[in-house]
Amino acid sequence: MKAKIYFLAMAFVALLMVGCSDDDGIQLTQDEIIGDINTGKQVGIKGNSLVIYTTQGARVNVQGAKGKISAQSSDEKVVTVTCIHETGQYGKDERISLSAIAVGKAIVTVTDEDGNEAKLAVEVKDVETLWKTTQVFSGYQKYCKVEGVSKEDSLVIASDAIASKPYEAVKFKSRGDVFTVSRIQFLAGGKVLVDGYYTTTYNEDHSILYFEVGDGKGGTLENFYLKRKEGSHFFWDLTDKYKEAYPQVTKVELVWAAAQLF
Repeated sequence: MKAKIYFLAMAFVALLMVGCSDDDGIQLTQDEIIGDINTGKQVGIKGNSLVIYTTQGARVNVQGAKGKISAQSSDEKVVTVTCIHETGQYGKDERISLSAIAVGKAIVTVTDEDGNEAKLAVEVKDVETLWKTTQVFSGYQKYCKVEGVSKEDSLVIASDAIASKPYEAVKFKSRGDVFTVSRIQFLAGGKVLVDGYYTTTYNEDHSILYFEVGDGKGGTLENFYLKRKEGSHFFWDLTDKYKEAYPQVTKVELVWAAAQLF
């Protein structure tokens, strides 16, 4: 009888050990993001496979690791990885930070102090594939309105102002996954001369729409505006640019007439 009880007890212990073994390994998860809200929940990375995009990266939470982790990328020309050992807001054990370097594929291996491993297949895609062109305008005429100076000075200012904006076309782009970010490109000769992210504001009666184009790092690349009654005409107020050389100038407005292709 005692032998049977001992056998059953050992079987029960073995069952417990098997039941716990699923939790012994390293699990890779990410924060659940709905809209712009971090829910505090963790979601598993399906198949331990992740897609990120050039110029971007991702953070991955490492659950169940024993002690501090280390991580290694199989190809640092594609993706690099760093370990974050701080305690997370939601009790995460350890994290890794991925930085996309170039289009390609790599395997990131995460190892804890006990030698347990988890492998993450990372594919880096070109971030340009996320951007879709929504509108294209092709310019067909530029002219400059100059006031307050002589005819001779007006011609000099107008010629210089027109040359300062050699654009031939402009593209507006958007991303389906980031609705709050809008992008614009000014082109000439098939080359992109200005590539930035824009914000817009209206004047009081909504007759003028102002665009500020930034580089995404705090710098300004362009400032222009559209007038509702003027259709697809782009305007630049360049008065301040010429004030120092021509103190009498009261207006320098560059106008670029363009046709919308789509």
